[in-house]
Amino acid sequence: MTLQFKSETAHYATVTSPQEALSFEWDVDTGAPSKFEWLHGGVAWYLHQDTPGRITRENPNVNYYDVDLHVTTEGHHETPNALKGKLTVHVVKRPDGATFAAILEGTGSAWFVADGTLANAV
Repeated sequence: MTLQFKSETAHYATVTSPQEALSFEWDVDTGAPSKFEWLHGGVAWYLHQDTPGRITRENPNVNYYDVDLHVTTEGHHETPNALKGKLTVHVVKRPDGATFAAILEGTGSAWFVADGTLANAV
């Protein structure tokens, strides 16, 4: 089964930053990410081809996933940036809702947060 997290309200580095679109997909059984799309300041980010990372769930009875994505952008594709954090599922209040919070580690580091939906990928 492949899941997709999607947000139109992602923020990078500050809460007052412009809202940005973000989505990623992964195979729940293997943890392998298959897609990452983030348009940041007009620059498209995507999965690093050689080392895309993993998304895992330590315990099937808890409502979060450990996210460790390796992402890059045009002109920098030899070096992956790490996007590490948690994806929390809102099972009771909003069954299709999820929140993603992470740190982007590259030439520096900054936090990242996005509220969105989690659903089966189509």
